Amino acid sequence: MQTVEAPLTIASDYTGSGAKGLADRLRDLREREFARLTQTDLGQAIGDPGSPLSPATISAWENPGSGRLVPQQRLASYARLFCTPRSFEGGRPHLIEADDLTSDERERMTELTDELRELRAAAAGRPALHAAPVAESMWYFPDHTRITLVCSRLPKERQPPRADPDDLQYVRYSDLADLDTLIDIYGAIRAYNPPSARVVIRAAQDLTQRDVANHLVLIGGLAWDTVNPFLGPLFPIPIKAGDPADEGAIVIDDPESGKREFRHRLVDGKLVEDVGFFARGENPAAPRRTLTIIGGITTRGVHGAARCFIDYELRERNEHYLHPRFPDGSTYCVVMRVPVINQDPVTPDLSKAENRLYEWDNSGAQAE
Repeated sequence: MQTVEAPLTIASDYTGSGAKGLADRLRDLREREFARLTQTDLGQAIGDPGSPLSPATISAWENPGSGRLVPQQRLASYARLFCTPRSFEGGRPHLIEADDLTSDERERMTELTDELRELRAAAAGRPALHAAPVAESMWYFPDHTRITLVCSRLPKERQPPRADPDDLQYVRYSDLADLDTLIDIYGAIRAYNPPSARVVIRAAQDLTQRDVANHLVLIGGLAWDTVNPFLGPLFPIPIKAGDPADEGAIVIDDPESGKREFRHRLVDGKLVEDVGFFARGENPAAPRRTLTIIGGITTRGVHGAARCFIDYELRERNEHYLHPRFPDGSTYCVVMRVPVINQDPVTPDLSKAENRLYEWDNSGAQAE
């Protein structure tokens, strides 16, 4: 069987400063997406009939210093192979005919094609097809891979009538908790990432392996409680899982500083101060992705914690406080006061010590 090399690229297709992003993504797809493939396996799967690509060719595409970029026409083959786990059934990776793909698989193929084309454009030193419109933020994900936003589904007795699919005025997400926070986070992610970045919304009770292996954002204590049995042991933040509303407090159980409770405050029966938390670290289900957890005692605490990195006036100040505090790659959490005025949460200013109730990272705890 004859092996072929990728054609030499013309000067404008030589790698530029963005080559590492493309090379890392191609390697990530080969090693982590559905099965760990060898370069030989991949070359046989995406090569022409009877003419597989050589391992040296695949290796060059995965090496940002090689000076060689994957040709445009091969991006479609990558996308068709990795859009579905069915490509890896039967013991040998293979391309499924486009006409045999489901609608979800075709959508994923388009998504992957757009992502790889943008990465290739950046690697070639050309402007991306859809450049990110603003500077990086807490909600910018530079690998441009899929992001899963997760809320808990409300108990049946608390769901509005429009949550029933048989209702003529059915609203798809009306059975989810913390909708205010979900809407704000979705808007921020769409604003800070290119259009090719795919954002999906799931109920915690409906998560699949594919959803969990993305950048994962859990919104609300019940969402964290739902996934805690399988992710909690691998993501050991000292915040007690469960619904903080049941406890009336955010509960910290820290081996060094002991157990502490941070409670909301009522005046004449009205909420005037809530407590929220923000946690982030490596996603244990997908080590190159992130896991973010946003919680609070009530919906105002959840919303306030999220707005720390969304609010136009305070976003940059809070990020400037957080970034030097917790190095890249660390797992950390911050518990904060969330003032409430006329039922609306006020965005906490984390640069002020009185707003920080507790901080922790996986190098040690720091209680305020």
